[in-house]
Amino acid sequence: MMKQATIKDVAAMAGVSAATVSRALDDRPEISAETKEKVREACRCLGYVPNAAARGLTGRKTHVIGMVVPDVSNPYFSGMATAIEARAAQEGYRVLLSNSMRSEEQEIRAIDQFLARQIDGLLVAAISPQSQARHGALLRGLPCVYLGVNHSEACSYVMTDNTVGAYEATRYLLDLGHRDILFFGGRETSRTRELRVEGFHRAMAEEGLTGRELAAVGDVRQLRQWSYERALELFESGPPPDAIFAFSDITALKIMEAAEERGVRIPEDVSLLGYDNISFAALPRIDLTTVSQRKFRAGEIAVTRLLEQIRGKKEQTADLLQPELIVRSTCIKKEGGGSL
Repeated sequence: MMKQATIKDVAAMAGVSAATVSRALDDRPEISAETKEKVREACRCLGYVPNAAARGLTGRKTHVIGMVVPDVSNPYFSGMATAIEARAAQEGYRVLLSNSMRSEEQEIRAIDQFLARQIDGLLVAAISPQSQARHGALLRGLPCVYLGVNHSEACSYVMTDNTVGAYEATRYLLDLGHRDILFFGGRETSRTRELRVEGFHRAMAEEGLTGRELAAVGDVRQLRQWSYERALELFESGPPPDAIFAFSDITALKIMEAAEERGVRIPEDVSLLGYDNISFAALPRIDLTTVSQRKFRAGEIAVTRLLEQIRGKKEQTADLLQPELIVRSTCIKKEGGGSL
């Protein structure tokens, strides 16, 4: 029996990469007409049928799930990936992880490469709504569930209510008597930040306050370094605010580093609250008050929803988890302030 041609065979004959073959077959505009014709001719010569179509015709399963995240070094995503891998293993599936490195083109390449490997389904934490909008034509009906806020309402997704989480965290700081509260960090263009700031201002407005913001503007590549440097500047410019609500726990850790360097005591001089409840936040010397996105539960639900699609369920699903405030020791009552 003749061996069935693969996308790698097509790529070799056309003299391009497997990812380029996938994009050419999708008629993507960034691929030249000449390259597209080379790929189509190679397909004709080899009798190659695109993987997505072949899978639909044969009903074969690989029992492999792809997962694309923006930053695998972030403990939030690595923690979620652990939960996803464990849940998938219970169902006899393996998980392949790809790091988009917060690059839209890398995100698209990762999906291309997963399609070439004939995965059964895909989990994606897209870097932006704009990048996610490019996925539809590429996926061609492949089972897919989005993680987090960057998705359209027509997609299946699992996310935590960022606005509610930020609102409850800000109310906690207000109830401690803090009034000068700074929302610190996050990229100005981030949809996640937008939702958290919305909750922050809603709570502040209830007390007739506006609150302050400090966001990373422009093309900031190293957000952790930016957070550290801006925190240094904040602590050098005069007395700190009553409290700082950090965009994330990673941001909060950089603020703590800068505070220690400048002799600013947490929580005696400034209360500090984070977001995400990463594993480091609970370490004794950190003991950070934060908001849990329930990442392990979110990962388990995402796998369950994806497997439902793989097994034939067509309905779109939307899972919105409620966050949880985790009170530790980095926030204290302001002297002369309110009471809990």
